[in-house]
Amino acid sequence: MVHIKITKGLDIPIKGHPTGSPQPIIPAGHAFPLGSPPQISLNLKEFDNIKFRLLTKIGDVVKIGQPLAEDKANPGRMFVSPAAGIVKEIRRGPKRVLHDIIIDVAKNEDHEELGSFNLENASIDDLTKRLLVGGCFAYIRSRPFNFLANPLKRPKSIFVKAIESAPFIPPSEMQVSEFGKEFQTGLDALSKLSQGPVHLIYSHKTTCSAFIEAKGVQKHTTEGPHPVANASLHIQRIDPIKTVEDIIWTVTALDVVAIGYLLMHGRCFNERILSIAGPGILPNRTGYFKARNGYPVAALIAGRIESGWQRFISGDPLMGEKVGIEDFLGFHHTAFCVIPENTEREFLHFLGLGIGKYSYSKAYISGHLDNSRREYDFTTSQHGEHRAFIDSAMYDKVMPLDVPTMLLVKAIMAEDLELAETLGLLEVDSEDFALPAFVCPSKMEMPDIVKRGLQRYANEVLA
Repeated sequence: MVHIKITKGLDIPIKGHPTGSPQPIIPAGHAFPLGSPPQISLNLKEFDNIKFRLLTKIGDVVKIGQPLAEDKANPGRMFVSPAAGIVKEIRRGPKRVLHDIIIDVAKNEDHEELGSFNLENASIDDLTKRLLVGGCFAYIRSRPFNFLANPLKRPKSIFVKAIESAPFIPPSEMQVSEFGKEFQTGLDALSKLSQGPVHLIYSHKTTCSAFIEAKGVQKHTTEGPHPVANASLHIQRIDPIKTVEDIIWTVTALDVVAIGYLLMHGRCFNERILSIAGPGILPNRTGYFKARNGYPVAALIAGRIESGWQRFISGDPLMGEKVGIEDFLGFHHTAFCVIPENTEREFLHFLGLGIGKYSYSKAYISGHLDNSRREYDFTTSQHGEHRAFIDSAMYDKVMPLDVPTMLLVKAIMAEDLELAETLGLLEVDSEDFALPAFVCPSKMEMPDIVKRGLQRYANEVLA
């Protein structure tokens, strides 16, 4: 067992944290906020590097778990419906990229039944085919580059992230609390697919029996601030990536439950614990809720938001996606947060003491205070304009990975990808640079820079 303890990082003291136990998102006896019929979307926006083959059309009647789209580059990898009903709308983005398949949800929903599956006696090919057609290979990511896993290339190891540290993300324990058997079945399936060990990483404080008593895996514990839950950190400390041939798969605890549920019950798993949080949510309306992927934003905010201009984010505040009232919860997202938009310029703000404003760089007095028990009303303001890199030491204070943050980002910006590889490009993902971007006085969008660099390098070395 490896114990990963970090001191570099930052738990952002933002107001609006969810509390309590998970509740139904629509209380018993209440109607759906948007009227009838409710709508759910198969949201595919985050798969911007995949070309889809559409398998349905407007007016089709579909079931939960029915394939609606297929990955052209990996035939057989299906993206399945999170709801049963009638296909109402198909939304596309620039260049006709598939974004959403919107379904009017039926009053009584039917499931696509795949039948029982004998994992113990099944071959690797049979297991792979079941996970492909059941939509579970849409959850498995591959390092380096963090693309969807190629089902034809078995990994040297698999990392299961059973810990969350990003702001507002529900604890992994909540996602598996009612699905301990399914979680273990999912681990067994991953062990069968991997050439090496399956690494299960969880908090050293956890009391979750599904994690502590898990079988057939190597268990590791973590301790420290965000980004202690990032897969890149776990991989670098336990089984480092040295070349593009070092294939490692990554999944979350929720993904493992979905895999196990499909194999045990022959049905698609479309549930999740969702947090609704942020300084833009009314104080008594934050919390954890039982929902499903593709839930409409309009229903999530109904009766929950503060007055004034607000930014809606599907995902956590650091890596989430800005969405509109007509959009839907992201494919993998387990958080929805609201942050006030900064629409007015504060007069002579630079002369204020800034006691009520958070400052990591200590530009305000708040940066000199103990913020471990304080929370701040964050807005979307960046408090400055884009400028040149000025202080590399600040980034390294919140970067626990053994990479030179500023030098790596500069190498990517200069398109010197060979130098970037030497500096650790293969070991990182865009989410690893969310905190450096948050504290950055230069307002550099480091996650976007790193994501584009990984895509360019992948196009060169994997072509």
